[in-house]
Amino acid sequence: MKKNLILLLSVIILNALATIEVFATLYARYISPLFVQTIGRLVGLFPISLFEWVVLFLIIGLLFIIIKYRSWVLFFRYLLVICLVFTLTTGINYHRQPIEKDLQFTKVDYTTKELKQLCQYVTNQLYILDTTAMDQAAMAKQSRIAMKRVISGYYPNPKPMLFSKLMTACGLSGIFSPFTIEANYNKDMSAFNTPFTMCHELSHLQGYMSEDEANFLAYLACTQSDQEYFRYSAYLTAFIYITNELYDLGVDINPYYAQLSEPILKDLKEDHAFWNQYGDTMSTITNTVNDTYLKMNSVEEGVVSYQRFVGLIFSYYKLNNVGIFS
Repeated sequence: MKKNLILLLSVIILNALATIEVFATLYARYISPLFVQTIGRLVGLFPISLFEWVVLFLIIGLLFIIIKYRSWVLFFRYLLVICLVFTLTTGINYHRQPIEKDLQFTKVDYTTKELKQLCQYVTNQLYILDTTAMDQAAMAKQSRIAMKRVISGYYPNPKPMLFSKLMTACGLSGIFSPFTIEANYNKDMSAFNTPFTMCHELSHLQGYMSEDEANFLAYLACTQSDQEYFRYSAYLTAFIYITNELYDLGVDINPYYAQLSEPILKDLKEDHAFWNQYGDTMSTITNTVNDTYLKMNSVEEGVVSYQRFVGLIFSYYKLNNVGIFS
C-alpha cells in the first residue's frame, strides 16, 4: 500500500504542477527531450514499431495480475505506473505555452473573405506541384530533415504500424507512443497523407501535444521542405481543412475543386474511398475516445482542436505579410 500511495501522490503532484504553464513549458523544453534522446534513440534502433507489442504486453500483464494474483493492490499499482509514465513523457507537455509564443506570432481572427483568400492561395500552390509519390522509406528520411528546419532536436525515423488495417478502421492516420517515444503512421493510407502525418507525429516527440499545433508544425515543415511531394502533402491537407471550414460557413467550395488537376482529384477520391471502406462505426467510437482523451488532457475543444490548425496558418501568414490577403 505504501508504494501505491507514493505512486499516487507522484501522479497527483506532477499533474498539479503541470497546470502551471511556466513549469510545463520549461519541462517540455528541457526535460521531455531527454526521453527522446534516450528511449527514442534506443527504440529507434529497431526497424519495426515496438508500440503495438508494448500495448499487447501491457494488456497481457494486466490480465496476468487479475487472473493469477487477484490483487486489487497490484492492479492499482500497475495502473499507477502506467499513469506515471504517461504523465512524465506526455501528459505534462499538454500544458506548455501555446506555439504562438514559441514562434513569436499572435493568433488573430479571420473573416470569411480572408478564409476564401487563404483557400485560393493554397489552391494556387497545388496547381504548380508535382503529384508523383515518394516511397515511404524516403519520406521517413525526409520528414526528419524537414522537421529539423522548423524545430531543432533529435528525430527518430517514423515507423509504419503492423496493424495498419485496424488503424484504418479506427480512422487513424498516425499515433504517438508515450511508452516507446515513437512516431507511428498508417502504412496503408493514401500516399499524400504520409509526409504530413510523419511530421505531425514527430512534432509530438518535441513536446507539442496539441493536435492543431502538431498539424501546424507539420505544415511548416512540409511547405518549407526541398521535396516537392512534401509541399504537395501539406497544401492538399490544408486545402481539405480550409474547404471543410468554408463548407460549414455555407460557402460554395466547388469553384476551388474545379481548379484542381485530374491527378489531385484522383488522390482525393481515392483517399475518401479509403477512409470509408470500413464504414463509420469504429471511427465514430475512436473519435469519441480521442475527444475524451484530449479533453482530459486540458484540450477543451477535444477533436475540434484539429480544426484550429486553419487559424494558426492564417495568423502566421497574416502577421508575416505574405501578401495573400487584401
